[in-house]
Amino acid sequence: MFENAPRAGFARRLAAIIYDALVLFAVIMAAAGLAVGLVFAMNKVGLLDLSGYEDTAAFLGQGLQRWLYLLYLLSAAIGFYVYFWLRAGQTLGMKAWRLLLLQQNGQQLALRQAILRAIFALGGLGNFWLFVRWGKGLALQDQLTQTQMVVISKEQSKALNLYKTAR
Repeated sequence: MFENAPRAGFARRLAAIIYDALVLFAVIMAAAGLAVGLVFAMNKVGLLDLSGYEDTAAFLGQGLQRWLYLLYLLSAAIGFYVYFWLRAGQTLGMKAWRLLLLQQNGQQLALRQAILRAIFALGGLGNFWLFVRWGKGLALQDQLTQTQMVVISKEQSKALNLYKTAR
């Protein structure tokens, strides 16, 4: 169905990234709030002693817990992309800009591909690879995971309605 769709260029990908960043910030804020609430609750019931720290945030910002907390937030961000890519092949920003992510053979992404693609994207920097391999339409994360991002028509976008007929 999408074999003739053109590959997405840098500008359209960047617009989707900016759109998704707004949603992603909310996801990370919710994840951070959950972590702070959990540490606060553990302190209240006596499972954790925060007496040596100024507050809950100071506890999360030092030592091993700092790295675990950052890893947790990073996994929340990766989880955001993996969830949408596996559910419908597109995030909310990709939906707005009529982009679809699929394997280079036209199939839906596998879980391993989605996770690796989110990591290899390097926070969006992998898209600059489009300038290195001009005319190929594949970003670094696309080439490393055998995926592609294509631009779909308005009719195809309506047919893929994220809430009704997600793949």
